[in-house]
Amino acid sequence: MLKQLYFTGNQAAWIMLLIGVALGGIVLLMLHGQYGQSREASMRLLATLSFRDISPLLAALVLIARSSSAVASELAAMRVHGELDSLAAVGIPVSSYIVLPRIIGIGLSSALLSIYLASASLVGAALVSSGWEIGYQVRRIDQVLQFGLVLQCLGKSLLFGLAAAALACWTGLRVAPYVTEIPKASSSAVVRSLLAVFFIDLVWVLLS
Repeated sequence: MLKQLYFTGNQAAWIMLLIGVALGGIVLLMLHGQYGQSREASMRLLATLSFRDISPLLAALVLIARSSSAVASELAAMRVHGELDSLAAVGIPVSSYIVLPRIIGIGLSSALLSIYLASASLVGAALVSSGWEIGYQVRRIDQVLQFGLVLQCLGKSLLFGLAAAALACWTGLRVAPYVTEIPKASSSAVVRSLLAVFFIDLVWVLLS
């Protein structure tokens, strides 16, 4: 599980940082420059949009592109080469040894990276709006950020990550034992994970 956290979460942190800073700057420039919103109102709206909607979805999309395909390919290769049968033969349960750590690791990575991305978007917006006076805007971030938004971000992104990881593992384990099935499992996992994430997001919005 720790290895999955490292490969899925730690190695994607710099991508989330760049995306978050760019996202915050773009949204603030649009709200403040094109629509005439004040900087304070723009920051509050950005915090709401980023933590509630944008960051969980963007983090899930990045993780699906990086990790869902990799997990599905890895498990499909293990099935094709007989490694899963060897584990079962010596009494090692595949579900708890192979599947569960990946699902937990990707789910936690999704939640943490989503918070990281949303926080980076606020810093990016503060940098664009204040320039060298960014320290003042950063100290005011707690005034535009609500605890409920953080909980929504964590809950939604965790659900996205768990769903994507479960589908990736399920796809990889169900392939036929042929080498040609490995790339098919990778693409199928990405498509299924994307459909699941957007469907969950729709249901979340309808229920909230």
